[in-house]
Amino acid sequence: INFQAVVGDKAFDCKETYEGIGTTNSKMTVSDFKIYIQDVRLIGKDGKETLLALTNDGKFQTEQVAMLDFENGEGNCGNGTKELNTAIRGSVPKGKYFGVKFKIGVPTEINHLDGTLQSSPLNITRMMWNWQIGYKFARIDTKTTGRPNGYVLHLGSTNCETDTNGETTCKYANRPEFSFAKFNLAKDVIKVDLKALFADANVDENKEQTAAGCMSFPGDDDCIGVFKSLGLKFEAEGNQLTGKQTFMRAEKAATNANKNGE
Repeated sequence: INFQAVVGDKAFDCKETYEGIGTTNSKMTVSDFKIYIQDVRLIGKDGKETLLALTNDGKFQTEQVAMLDFENGEGNCGNGTKELNTAIRGSVPKGKYFGVKFKIGVPTEINHLDGTLQSSPLNITRMMWNWQIGYKFARIDTKTTGRPNGYVLHLGSTNCETDTNGETTCKYANRPEFSFAKFNLAKDVIKVDLKALFADANVDENKEQTAAGCMSFPGDDDCIGVFKSLGLKFEAEGNQLTGKQTFMRAEKAATNANKNGE
């Protein structure tokens, strides 16, 4: 399943400065762009969903989760790594499939393990919260005209508590689901659009006494516009899915696209 990071109609590039971002038409540079994907399903003609058995490649995928990595360590992404991962790989029983579904996230049963003891890609320190056990399902670090010291989206489960049995539950799961009823695995690509993500957000200002940008916490109004683009209902009713995301879209791959969808 091929993905491509874009900013509007432009391919994402760590070296670029993008204009017209958010409600203030800000300028933006991006220094990190990683997303965990779980629960990938292919959709048959009858609407039946078949779970994709992820291929454990020892780097970007385990059997339970995959990580998309769109930064290449160049330009504004100087603290990153050269390796990219723009596709999810796995297997399903032989058959005809016409669509795809998946969630951004790390499965609950492994989200609260000690990340330093896990295999890649669950051992990446930058994708772990430093104040609680758990993962940042998405890490998008930017700088904008009004926030030259940083404006970020760190998506993850919040309001988490651990009981006496060591089981952790979170009031706000924050795992948005994406569904594309028509998706040709051989010819289509899922575009992950930063301009669409921030379209309803003011990326030049930050609510007082909150983290820089959106850290997924209830009460942080900087998350409202971003969560809307992710198809999440912010804070109200336990972060239920709205089903109206605009962050990703399926399109025909360019004729010169390579096998990784770049």
